[in-house]
Amino acid sequence: MKINKPKLNLSIDILMFMLIIPIAGIGFLIKYVLVPGFKRNDIYGRDVELYYWGIDRHQWGTIHLILSFVLLFLLVLHIVFHWKQIIGIFKKMVPAKALRVILGSLLVLFTFVFGIVPFFLNPEVDESVLNHAHNSKHGKGYSFEERQYKNKVEAKPDIGQDQEKIPDVEHHTELKHAHQSDIEIYGNMTINEVAEKYNVSAHELAKSINVPTGNNNKRLGRLRKQYNFQLNDIRDYIESKNMKE
Repeated sequence: MKINKPKLNLSIDILMFMLIIPIAGIGFLIKYVLVPGFKRNDIYGRDVELYYWGIDRHQWGTIHLILSFVLLFLLVLHIVFHWKQIIGIFKKMVPAKALRVILGSLLVLFTFVFGIVPFFLNPEVDESVLNHAHNSKHGKGYSFEERQYKNKVEAKPDIGQDQEKIPDVEHHTELKHAHQSDIEIYGNMTINEVAEKYNVSAHELAKSINVPTGNNNKRLGRLRKQYNFQLNDIRDYIESKNMKE
């Protein structure tokens, strides 16, 4: 059967347009709505997981990547089907053959650097930025109520020996939060990953937050929504294990 090229080209163009819109929209969603962890603490005053249509930002990122691959495939098809037309227009725009070779080489280099090289790169890791304990010094690792108390204590003027002092129980609470801030747990982690990272039993960890057996490879963000526990409950469990050791 003979292919109707004009209709095929139009279909490809329509599909590309239909993909560009959700790709841009999901990018905006990840950037401005389903914000990363450190921004969630600033906005909501506590450690929360964000979802849209029951999907978190990491899963939306996967969808974004898949749509990008589909768009790239359609773009390649579009170029293949219009190759003769592209070459003809390019020759008219750039009559000098030497200049066409230079521009073509630059285009190939641009495609290689930004389209292929990223698959072989290793990220630069800045420990001072990633360290959760470092962030907690600026209030990012505390809940809203904890930051209120922390700010109250820090703003309290020096008092004499005869004046009332902060009760020891509050001091111990603050120390507890300081210890918890060293335990890095995020919603995109699983129970098995946390157990392996902090050398605790995955079974006992799941039991401590009332998560049934068989869910150890599911993300904590989704489990937390389903079984109504807090990430600080996991930190409490790990902290208690560390104290026993």
